[in-house]
Amino acid sequence: MKKTIAVVLCFGVLMLGSGCGVQTTQQASAQESAGPVLETTAVDNEEYYLLTTEEDLQAIGKQYPLSGNYILGHDITLSDEWTPIGSPDEPFTGIFDGNGHIIYNLTVTKKTDHMGFFGAAEGAVVKNVILKNANLVSFFPVVYYAKDTEITGCSINDESGMHSDFQEGGPLGLGFDEEEEMIGRLISADYQNLSLSDFRALTLDVFNDVNTLDLVLSDLADYFEAGSSEARIIAYSLPATCSELLSGDNSGTFADHAEKERTAGRMILDTLEFGCNMEYVVSYAVSDESLTVSERDHVLENIHNRMQEYMDHADEELLASAEAGDTVEERLQSIISENLVEGMSISGTLTNISILDASGEYRTIFPE
Repeated sequence: MKKTIAVVLCFGVLMLGSGCGVQTTQQASAQESAGPVLETTAVDNEEYYLLTTEEDLQAIGKQYPLSGNYILGHDITLSDEWTPIGSPDEPFTGIFDGNGHIIYNLTVTKKTDHMGFFGAAEGAVVKNVILKNANLVSFFPVVYYAKDTEITGCSINDESGMHSDFQEGGPLGLGFDEEEEMIGRLISADYQNLSLSDFRALTLDVFNDVNTLDLVLSDLADYFEAGSSEARIIAYSLPATCSELLSGDNSGTFADHAEKERTAGRMILDTLEFGCNMEYVVSYAVSDESLTVSERDHVLENIHNRMQEYMDHADEELLASAEAGDTVEERLQSIISENLVEGMSISGTLTNISILDASGEYRTIFPE
């Protein structure tokens, strides 16, 4: 459930043109340690290290100081998982100017307390950073932890070419420790025994607004250990409540999936020989105001568990056939009927069935 961020994050409106006030010199930096030798360039009478390759970027904080001034000279395509520049203990304190160039394929999926292009910056200036094809589990991707830092003219995965203002200090400033604390507040309040309306009120008190809740859910989707109280509230309670908050009443929608995989059964290196992924959406309305969060979640979990049990025992040839959609849809409706509770109406829709093909990619067979 790893998520890929596809929103525009912009800080300020100042964009520095790629050629403004820049004069390049051929003076090389005298680095004694192994690593790239960076040219320097003058920008408005300030000396900058000129970055033109992935190796140059990776040298910041290693061969070159976190207090230095840096400017991009070309677009750069990254090839590996990115190690963020700076950490809370050793933050970046210099100037970084993207200079209108693009950094492609920034990938940060390893969860730490400093996830982003810059892990941490203090008293720094970060401007004109343009990230495209970025893949991050963090929703603060340019500078994850920023203190007294000026961040302007930056964007991520922006296909429009437009830059809208984003107020610093909004929900994008949250760190994993703050998010965990929010989830902890809900768990310590014995949230499962609250009525749905009381839990919605508590949720808004903790997260302030639905946008912040939605961002936290995306960020923590795969964060907690499976089966834990934290994972359960992220998987069921909060997504359903988020939907209810958007609808403004005791009705909501809940998206879920079940899957079936079979490997060759080797002891050391398994080979996936069959794979099927099924997705569905459950819509519900609650007429009994006394229904608790636990009772609502129990229904959603039961439907999931029964659908997963069905997938575990389903015939592979059937799942890969043209009749799969009708058969699985019929089973979904039957399972929903079996799990109805008084005071709660439910309907379900099968949205997708995908089968692993010979090339190792999942191919949609329903809907056709």
